[in-house]
Amino acid sequence: MHVPRRRCVGCGRVAPKSELIRLVAVRESEGPAVAVRDERGTMPGRGAYLCRGEGGSQADPGCLAQSLRRGTIGRSLRCSVAVSPERLESVSQ
Repeated sequence: MHVPRRRCVGCGRVAPKSELIRLVAVRESEGPAVAVRDERGTMPGRGAYLCRGEGGSQADPGCLAQSLRRGTIGRSLRCSVAVSPERLESVSQ
């Protein structure tokens, strides 16, 4: 059976989707798009993936820091996004 694999936008590690957290861009009113966590993996649009941290429920802090420094979340989602670590920790839709 084929297991879908994705690449972490922080460290570049290729892993099964179940080991990564999916982020999507959501546009709220007139402001810029915001990257939010897609816990169920069903939200529409492109996804960017980050490694899961120690507890498994949050993004790995090192991968998140690398992706913010390099701007890879917005590049992966193909739009300009605001990234708030608080929004990434909360479960979306």
